[in-house]
Parts: sequence; C-alpha cells; structure tokens
Amino acid sequence: MSGDLNEDEQKITEKIREKRRKYYEDNKYRLCNYTLNCYCIRAIEKIRGSYRDAVDEYINRYPFEIYAESSIRKELSKHKIYPSQARHADCYDAGMLAYLYSIHRCAAMKYNHSEYYIKKMIRIYVICAIVVYEETKNLCRINGFFEIRLNADTSVNRY
Repeated sequence: MSGDLNEDEQKITEKIREKRRKYYEDNKYRLCNYTLNCYCIRAIEKIRGSYRDAVDEYINRYPFEIYAESSIRKELSKHKIYPSQARHADCYDAGMLAYLYSIHRCAAMKYNHSEYYIKKMIRIYVICAIVVYEETKNLCRINGFFEIRLNADTSVNRY
C-alpha cells in the first residue's frame, strides 16, 4: 500500500468530494454567474493594465479565428446548442469571453501551450453560460415548482 490511501483516508476523501459536489449543486447558478459577470471581467482588466504588451503579443500569436472559433462551435454543438436557439448567443459570448480571459491569463503567466488552456476555458465558460441561461429552471428547482412555457413548441396540444 505504498502509494494507496488507507480505508479511513479514502472515506474522508470521499466525504470531502461529496460535500464539494453538494456545495456546487446548491450554489452553481451563483458561482457561474459570478465567474462570467464579475471575476472574468475584473481579471481581464487587471491583467491588461499590467501586461498590455504581452497580451497584445499573445492575441497576435493566438488569433481568435484559428484558436477559439472552431472550439466554441464544437462545444456548442456538443451541448446541442444551435444558432436558431435563444441561448446560442449567450453561450457563444461566454466562449469569446473565455478566449479573452485565457489570452490574458497566459500572457501574465507566460504559458507556452495556450491553445490547450483556451479550449479548456471555453468548455468551462460555455457550461457556466448554460447554467446562467437556465435561471428559470434553477429557480423552479430551488422552490419546488415546475417550469411551463405556454409558447414553447412542446406545449402544443398539451392541455
């Protein structure tokens, strides 16, 4: 058992994971909204103020059209989010925000493999945008209500 955790450590680790999962589930809307609308913007502004030249160099080295646009489209497609849906614009904007955040962060930290970081952050920010967009569903879940949209395609002949 040289590299393995003993039973007590495994139980403690599992309890910690369960608490973290529950905390995220209970607070995911608040956390995702904060990430997209507060944290990201402030981080970009702060880094831009300190590392303007490095950020400009990284934007030239990793242009949006090559390193982010296709990743955003793939991520949206993976989550079955299409241009005809209302949430598409919010999720696409979150992907662009993820690109900007990644570029700024990589410039500040002088990362060499920025394309992988960009893809990872796009995935995270699109998921955050999905959570934030589904605010009505979240409110219903918290309060024990059911969401009914009278103008939705699925409500035809429902009543």
